[in-house]
Amino acid sequence: MKAKILAHLQQADTPASGERLSKRLGVSRVAVWKHMRQLQEVGYLIETTPKGYRLVRAPDAPFPWVMGDRGPLVHYHLELPSTMDAAMTLARKGCPAFTTVVAERQTKGRGRLQRRWQSTPGGLYFTMVLRPRIALAEAPLVNLAAAVDLADTLHDLYAVDVQLKWPNDLLVEGRKLSGILSQMAAEPDRIDFINLGIGINVHNDTRGVKPSAVAVAVLTDRSVSRARILEGFWERLALRLAGDRLDGVVDQWKPRAVTLGRMVTVQTLTDKVSGRALDVAPDGALVVETETGRHVKVLYGDCFHGDSNTKATRLPASR
Repeated sequence: MKAKILAHLQQADTPASGERLSKRLGVSRVAVWKHMRQLQEVGYLIETTPKGYRLVRAPDAPFPWVMGDRGPLVHYHLELPSTMDAAMTLARKGCPAFTTVVAERQTKGRGRLQRRWQSTPGGLYFTMVLRPRIALAEAPLVNLAAAVDLADTLHDLYAVDVQLKWPNDLLVEGRKLSGILSQMAAEPDRIDFINLGIGINVHNDTRGVKPSAVAVAVLTDRSVSRARILEGFWERLALRLAGDRLDGVVDQWKPRAVTLGRMVTVQTLTDKVSGRALDVAPDGALVVETETGRHVKVLYGDCFHGDSNTKATRLPASR
């Protein structure tokens, strides 16, 4: 109903009266008034005049009613402890694939290895519940696929050239633009669900942030919409998973890689591997050549790029 009301307001050249809206939409004037109040409460600037309602400005937010047919799968919140935790509850209750939890703010968001995931105003923070029909061994490829699809989305919408850092970061000239985190529940023979958590700097004020970060809005002269970013990424990833097309994702990921050829230190939950990043294996693992010439494959970990002297340098933290 909110989508229908907004469509009428956007198309109207003159204020739309509550009576006219109620007749066109088949609801009472009280129902129209209630929806107007709710829209105003979440940031829509709607003027109430003697002649009716007039939409002055709409907020840039991925509300369910602006997401078209995907709207019923969107759970929008002004604030949550963590979109990942909320999505985990929904996933365990059997929610449909691509159920998406979005929050304007997270008070307990987290990144890799349980680091705090900052959620400053203006970013896009969401967790998407995936139920891919893939082998358990292919699960690490989902993060790489998400990075590729998000990079393609940002390039197509806003001409932003993104580079990829193994295993989960999107960078622009070394500055953090986005981070990806996934959590999985699986049986020995199948994946139950993969929760894909993503944070993107969109309208964030990243000036003064250390280590450096950057937002989409400062990288383009186009009008930036968080809803369009979510919708575009959703469409790409859904198309990829519908065709079970993960076999070529490593080849798609490598041309944008800033990790390969660099000296790196990869911290896992139990170990640390240092050396030169040689390649990404077909299963998504990073292949590292140590000082002794040994090749080590790392499937999961936090990767730090180093300088020519192999001293690790911390890249931007998840936002």
